[in-house]
Amino acid sequence: MLDNVKVEILKKIATQGYTTVTDVVKDLGITWGAAQWHLFWLENNGYVKSVKINNTTIYIINCPNLIRKLDA
Repeated sequence: MLDNVKVEILKKIATQGYTTVTDVVKDLGITWGAAQWHLFWLENNGYVKSVKINNTTIYIINCPNLIRKLDA
């Protein structure tokens, strides 16, 4: 189930194109562990996928229709 934090993370990714755990911590004011958990959950449920670039993991939208669902 998508709670408010997960929805905010998805909107952030939809707006910016990607996010990192660090960005989520800074922008949403949650702990590192909470940010990792929400991103882990979103990835395991098919909402986002992670890509490792150098030493940084970025998260991108995995479902093209997701943005429309969030706005509904």
